[in-house]
Amino acid sequence: MRKSGALATDTELSPIIPSSALGALFKPLPFLLVEGGDARLTVDPVNTANVYECSPHPCPGTLAFSSSTATSISERAYQRARRARGELIEASVSLGISNALDWRVESMRQSLRSLLGLGGAEIVFSPSGTDSQLHALFFIRQLVGGFVASVVVAADQTGGGTVHTCRGRHFSDRTAQGRTVVKGEPIVGASEDVANVNIPLISEDGTPRSEREVDAAVLEAVKTQIRAGHKVILQAMHSSKLGWRAPSDRCLRDVVARWPKDVQVVIDACQMRIDRSRLRSYLDRGYVVLLTGSKFFTGPAFSGASLWPQALSDRIAAMEMPPQGIADYATRFDLPLRWSSVRAVLSSEPNFGQWLRWEASLEEMEAYYALPESFRRSTLERLAEAVQATIASSPNLALVAGQGADTDGMPATIFPFFVRNGDRMLGLDEMTKIYHLLNRDISSALPETVKEEDRALAGLKCHIGQPVKLPGGTVLRINIGARTLSEAWSNDDDATERNICAVIDEIGTVVRKVELIVAADLARPK
Repeated sequence: MRKSGALATDTELSPIIPSSALGALFKPLPFLLVEGGDARLTVDPVNTANVYECSPHPCPGTLAFSSSTATSISERAYQRARRARGELIEASVSLGISNALDWRVESMRQSLRSLLGLGGAEIVFSPSGTDSQLHALFFIRQLVGGFVASVVVAADQTGGGTVHTCRGRHFSDRTAQGRTVVKGEPIVGASEDVANVNIPLISEDGTPRSEREVDAAVLEAVKTQIRAGHKVILQAMHSSKLGWRAPSDRCLRDVVARWPKDVQVVIDACQMRIDRSRLRSYLDRGYVVLLTGSKFFTGPAFSGASLWPQALSDRIAAMEMPPQGIADYATRFDLPLRWSSVRAVLSSEPNFGQWLRWEASLEEMEAYYALPESFRRSTLERLAEAVQATIASSPNLALVAGQGADTDGMPATIFPFFVRNGDRMLGLDEMTKIYHLLNRDISSALPETVKEEDRALAGLKCHIGQPVKLPGGTVLRINIGARTLSEAWSNDDDATERNICAVIDEIGTVVRKVELIVAADLARPK
């Protein structure tokens, strides 16, 4: 058996990729960085950003606190992608493009495994966390057989595509492989014999449900499905859009203890606001874990992955037939080398964009984990206090009640807030407009009589987390990501302190610009 990471010949590993694929590597880097995904990566030619206000090139000067949604690529990550592309081109001369790409992706897999301390777990790359949800469904259905019920915890605080992926349906009108599909339509071979149960974290009156209430709902849902003769995929949430986790760890252990052969737990850790020891603990218990490099770690959108415990990985490696539906949502390069039977039937068309986005994400992850752990924790705690105090000092902003729920002792890094204009709570349309106006120079929209300092404030670009609609209203989010810490760090303590103070000042700037937009009534629908 070939060792993980070892290379074979082109004919043994991958069919020869057409020479035109090598030519694609010579496209401008910003073009490559947005290829190999769905419509969410499409860049508006006017503002050179996608629907999440992210650009495929560095955006110096932008105050970036958007990591719960997505972040534009940093200069150092951009240069990492540039170097990686050059190294792939060079390696392809001697190895062939197929072997060269497999070598790069397998090396990336080893780097991620080492950074996160994953042991024998395997990694499946994908264009996004939403794609990884489908990967989990495809493989688990193949492993367990029969009717499968997806029980999704925090269904009201996960990605918008989850309502489709948990039922084996297309979540966009285009797959990462470039195939045109109909959003919401069944994926042939993957949607049959699949049911879905959603468990929200927010009650209809807008208040967070208690841990006991959520745990009870999870247990009842799993019990009901198993009594009906179904296998269960329990998708738990480790850090939702609002930074919450559910169900409790006690509940997860209880479910697995009661129904060890009927339930497969999948942890949605796509926000990556999770301690590495907790990540390893989940894998040790046999859970599948979904993650991204584009949320907390601020790599370019989109870069997803799923982590497979060794026991499950061994079973997939022994599969003779691939899961139905996977061919439209993966290439052979996404899967580890030892899953040879499944890889053999998948497309050998390279997804250079996905690979480069992950190279860039690894640059951010390596920079973050190179920081002293004591600095990471103390700075996150300090910035959390600063964000909450700054929002609390605003007459128009209010933090969401219950913010900062259990995330294994990791300081809160997502801060959702409501916005009022007088006595009126702003709704989704106005909050969406604020989200976009924050990332624009709106100085020309202000009256001539405005103070120069306000005009200067209006010209700054501030990128925060996109709106989330809840039963009790709509929130925006200020977030602290890994890049904030790695860019603040210096070997000079005085320089580090100045950098942290500058970040706190930037948080204040974001809040003041929100207040300016509200005061000027720029978000009101026309």
